[in-house]
Amino acid sequence: MPYTNQHVSKNSESTLSLSSVDEGIAVSSQVGWDEQAIPAREIHVLVVSNHWGVKKQCSPAGVFVDRQVNSLENVGVRITTFDVGTSLSLSQCFKKWLKLRRLIDSIKPDVIHGRNGTIVGFMSTLSGRPSVVTFCGGDLLLRPQIPLLRQYLGFLLSNLAAVWASEVICVSEELHQTLWWRRRAFVIPDGVDLELFKPGPQHLARKELGWDLDRPIALFSIGGDREKLKGLELVEAAMANVRRQVPTAELKIISNVEPSRMPLYYRASDVLLFASLVEGSPNMVKEALACNLPIVSTPVGDVAERLADVRPSRVVPREPRVFGDAVVEILQTRERSNGRELVASLGLSHIAEQVRNVYLSLLGGESIPELSRLHSRL
Repeated sequence: MPYTNQHVSKNSESTLSLSSVDEGIAVSSQVGWDEQAIPAREIHVLVVSNHWGVKKQCSPAGVFVDRQVNSLENVGVRITTFDVGTSLSLSQCFKKWLKLRRLIDSIKPDVIHGRNGTIVGFMSTLSGRPSVVTFCGGDLLLRPQIPLLRQYLGFLLSNLAAVWASEVICVSEELHQTLWWRRRAFVIPDGVDLELFKPGPQHLARKELGWDLDRPIALFSIGGDREKLKGLELVEAAMANVRRQVPTAELKIISNVEPSRMPLYYRASDVLLFASLVEGSPNMVKEALACNLPIVSTPVGDVAERLADVRPSRVVPREPRVFGDAVVEILQTRERSNGRELVASLGLSHIAEQVRNVYLSLLGGESIPELSRLHSRL
């Protein structure tokens, strides 16, 4: 039966739950859709990732994957998930691959979607089913403090996956350009939850966090123990310059914050400092934009594109003085930005429709004009 590009009604409601079927496997159930909005044949996608086990120690891990899974369910895609795990042992990887193949033989999904490159993407393309691989950043870009041999082995797996995959998604054009052999890809950034991340009263957010109500505050996240990768040294040097001009300025450094509490930090702050060395399409930048928080960032990933028309916000070189001067400009006025209106097209539901269209195109669905515009250069 052919697929149709019929969208789920915006007024329809669903109850979604995940129940464990096997180690590393979860299946969505209890989905109640408006019958008239159901496609001619439901798309069943097996999403493969390696972050679910990590979430037990670090709750923010892979939250962007979880949000995409939920948003895909909300547009009528049936999802099963499989956790590859983080072990690099050849024997463990082989066992996981065998388990993945058994699951595929059992449930016979329409599409396998690997939500990362390296071993996740590699396994996904050896599934014997139509496959999509999404590349996010570290799977294609060099990172400090990781042995080069290990990184290039990962890059090899990623690029083999890119060649073997039925379709490829890159979250930024920079990632698309780093592919060794494959030249065709969809550029689709991960979406942002516009219901969760939205502007709110700064004084209320500061009261809840116990922050000073009057001081100008800059926000910086080190993302666990990745100070060097996130650019802490540059930020601290820039803030030394800032305090010479704005003595009361304060830097708030956060790490491993529960994702549902992040809007409080964006609302409470006056500017987000972003200085990562390597990124694909940083979700923190999009979340801050949705909260109208001004941003000062280095030119990394797709940040320059995201901040092109945002006022006030700046993209600056990796120079402490220049970075600090840009922060001072924002802290002296403490104005909110116009970021939300510029990130509206990246809402979860809109991005989920684009990803769903990739599935439809792959499975021989209707020709979709919006989808063709997403194709990067061949």
